[in-house]
Amino acid sequence: MIKNKTGTREWADHNKNIFHGCQNNCRYCYARANALWFNRIDTTDEWKNMTLNKRSFNEKPRFYKGLNSRIMFPTSHDIFPEHMDDTIKYLRGWLGAGNCFLIVSKPRLECIRRLCDDLKEFKDQITFRFTIGSSDDAVLSFWEPDAPCYMERMNSLIHAYQMGYKTSVSCEPYLDNKIALMVEKILPLVTDTVWIGKMNDIKRRVNTQGWTRHDFVFLDRVKECQTDGFVTWLYNELKDNKKVRWKDTIKRVMGLPQEEIG
Repeated sequence: MIKNKTGTREWADHNKNIFHGCQNNCRYCYARANALWFNRIDTTDEWKNMTLNKRSFNEKPRFYKGLNSRIMFPTSHDIFPEHMDDTIKYLRGWLGAGNCFLIVSKPRLECIRRLCDDLKEFKDQITFRFTIGSSDDAVLSFWEPDAPCYMERMNSLIHAYQMGYKTSVSCEPYLDNKIALMVEKILPLVTDTVWIGKMNDIKRRVNTQGWTRHDFVFLDRVKECQTDGFVTWLYNELKDNKKVRWKDTIKRVMGLPQEEIG
């Protein structure tokens, strides 16, 4: 029996990061909230100052055995142009040891082009999973202020797909009530799966201090499309598509069983 697969464990048995912090400045960021909670940073602004985690970066690559031995990279930061040399060096080492990687990103096209070119000899070991929670740039720029716009993410998906890589999309968190339409649009570019999930732990992770009335409109919209009623509607809209997978936040509402890692 498969039990309690939540968070990154729904996607991979292992995860790797080589930086502390992230420049995307996402308002719902779990890693930033945890860093604040455990006093690793004093303010949310500190999280934007990325530093190389030398211990992780210098870890000797080894092969992970097992049926579900894929490595998710990264989980607590994103991939940025100024870090590509370190990123490529790290990935080549671990891919060269024989591991399969799930590369997760709010993708910048410059980075995805470089990854596709520099890692092409490991193409069969790589799945790209790009986070796209809305097709509305106003929504994306509010919740993920320094992450790429919708079209750049789409162009990144198109590029990886055309280069022959396995492609996937994460709609976790989905950020508006038009997510079903967006999923239908991106499905032809997805060779693997599309994962859909709610925004987790909003009260603790989203700091609303200093927000304007306009800011709270975005939060209200997210909450409105995370009700059990909307989740049920969304599930019924997409349940028959074999590429669609549901994160633990949806499974709990719908009473769905845990699945194999995907």
